[in-house]
This record gives sequence, structure tokens and C-alpha cells, in this order.
Amino acid sequence: MRLLIAIVAASVCSPAIAADYLGKVLAVSDGDTFTMEADGAKVRVRICGIDAPERGQAGYGQAAGVLSSMIEGKTVHCLQVGEGTVCDGRSRPTSRDRIVAQCFLDKVDIAEQMTRSGTACDWPKFSGGRYKISDATCSRK
Repeated sequence: MRLLIAIVAASVCSPAIAADYLGKVLAVSDGDTFTMEADGAKVRVRICGIDAPERGQAGYGQAAGVLSSMIEGKTVHCLQVGEGTVCDGRSRPTSRDRIVAQCFLDKVDIAEQMTRSGTACDWPKFSGGRYKISDATCSRK
């Protein structure tokens, strides 16, 4: 009986982990990472299923610029991995200090737009090939 009470108390008293985020994009770090404000908290987001150049790599400025012009200052909706994303079962829901999520701007998949722009690559290990545009486009192994 004590065990049951402890389990119930722990589940009721544990802070909820949000898995569905709606908020304004505050800043873009690179072509696949940004910071948003959701429910009054700053949340760092790693877009699942794609890979874009990191700071210091060729194409970084272009990828960050495309993502920034697409979403910075706008309201986006992000579903954390495990909540019905294309990356479910392939990726963890967090990576370092970021949530990993599939994100949308007005119901448009941001990862898909980034691969279509040519500034990010499909990462089939995590996307299952969802963002592959053609055999000619880049793809991370």
C-alpha cells in the first residue's frame, strides 16, 4: 500500500514535460537549431530529420540565413520526438540542451522547406528518408 501511495504521489508531484510547443522564435543558431519562447520559457530546439552546416563549415551562413528569414519572429508549432513525429523510434527526444522536434510554420514542415531550399540535408537515420528530395540532393548517412 505504501508503494502505491508513493507511486501516485510521485506521478502527481512530478513536473510535466511538455512535448507540444507553440511559441515565437527568438533566435536562429544555425540551419537546424533555434530558440523559441513557449509558455514563458526559452526552449532550444533541434529540428529532427535534417542536418545543416555548423558554424565554421561551408554553407553555414546561407543555411542559418534561410532558416532565420523563414521563422525568426514568427510563431511555430513543434512536436517533440515521441509525439507523432517522422523521427519517432529513430531519435531521442533531447540532445544536449535542446529538445529534438518536428516543427511547423503555418502547417508547413520546416525541415522539408530547409531541404527543398538546398541548405540542409535529409538525415535518413532519423527521418526514415522523409526529407529526401531526389537522388541528386545531399543526404547524411
